[in-house]
Amino acid sequence: MRTQILLKRAYHDTVTIPMLFLIGAGLTQQPSRIVAPTLKIDANDVHEFPKEAVSIDPNNLKIRALSGYIKERFKISESKAATIVSEAFRNGLKQGLQPELILAVIAVESKFKEKAVSPAGARGLMQVLAKAHPKKVKRIGGLPALYDPRKNISLGSHILAQYKDVSNGNIRRTLLRYNGSLSKGSRYPDKVMRIYKQMKTTARLTEQLQLAQANRTTVQ
Repeated sequence: MRTQILLKRAYHDTVTIPMLFLIGAGLTQQPSRIVAPTLKIDANDVHEFPKEAVSIDPNNLKIRALSGYIKERFKISESKAATIVSEAFRNGLKQGLQPELILAVIAVESKFKEKAVSPAGARGLMQVLAKAHPKKVKRIGGLPALYDPRKNISLGSHILAQYKDVSNGNIRRTLLRYNGSLSKGSRYPDKVMRIYKQMKTTARLTEQLQLAQANRTTVQ
């Protein structure tokens, strides 16, 4: 009981998404009733997203927690959130990036609007600037492909990973390069890292709640 109280208090103090989100997502129910989470694509969203929601990461609970966080904070549908989070995990594994970092970049760049276009011409979820990466954009199908969440996240993550290599793993410099503000400085990295930390906290506390439930079951 003391473990649960401490976890709930830490969650309230650290993250802005209320505890109701975890309950609504089915993350705090009794272990005997927990079922394997599934990612669903709403039929109304088929015209905007690929038909399949990729789910290759074994930690489905973390994907589910982050999907709920994004759904509540950025007011997008559950199916869109699940698709984006799944792609972030898939490409994070492929590129050696934390999926929460990819998601935080998307949050700052486009607020999870897959059709977003900046005044400079950057497009899609990760706001890829075609004129800065013409060959890469051409390889995925040109400008229209940047509005495809799967292709946009794939290319954006690839670019982010390249900048991380050039920056010798320095995340702040990586983000400044991605934002095109390395030479002049910017608060962009601070914005990304603030959301990144909130997402990491959400996922971690969800895992701790699950562990507390498992321990309670063992004691009983």
